[in-house]
Amino acid sequence: MDAVLRLASRDRSHAAANAAEPEPRVTDEPLVGPELAALISQAQRGDIAAFERLMTMYQSKILSFARAFVSDPEHASDVAQDAMLRIYRSLGGFRFQSSLQTWMFRIVRNIVLDHAKSRRSKERKREQPLDGTPERDMGETTERNPEAQLLAHERKSQLWSALAEIPEAYRSVLVLADLQGMSYEEVASIIDTPVGTVKSRLNRGREALRNVLLEQGCLVEGKRS
Repeated sequence: MDAVLRLASRDRSHAAANAAEPEPRVTDEPLVGPELAALISQAQRGDIAAFERLMTMYQSKILSFARAFVSDPEHASDVAQDAMLRIYRSLGGFRFQSSLQTWMFRIVRNIVLDHAKSRRSKERKREQPLDGTPERDMGETTERNPEAQLLAHERKSQLWSALAEIPEAYRSVLVLADLQGMSYEEVASIIDTPVGTVKSRLNRGREALRNVLLEQGCLVEGKRS
């Protein structure tokens, strides 16, 4: 995050000029609260502290989305920072016609998928090892018991490994809806797809993920890992 803010500080004069990301329209979402709206406005005026507060709210979700497509944890972190930098540069184009999260994740998804495709083309021969980098959105344990923490670590690694086997169209929907907790409507706006298609992909993605977990021995028929 500090690296993003350092880059953002250097790029402050270019933020408005680069605000060209298209903003999706979502009419059935609740309006943003006045405090959040004020914070966004401050960040749009180049207030780095305000932007940092915004990213503190969303950075774990951005990282977990990147982690679902980029197997190497350090590279996933770099990709997440690239996405946050793009958000900073484009924030001047946000017009409150959707939730900030919807607008941001359109940017995040494009950045992550571009990086993932580029990475795959260079490294098709082997998969990077997973180390279960912790993210709060992925069910981080609050227990102090080392055994419980180890189990949570192992389950995260299993999930990342399984997600890597799911087609991108299903994986995006799974991460946004099931792991990030977004509504069908918000997911549909982010990926520019009808709600009915989102529901269909989510069902197929859940079944595909379940099958992969079964094949990997992470699930037993009738039970969840």
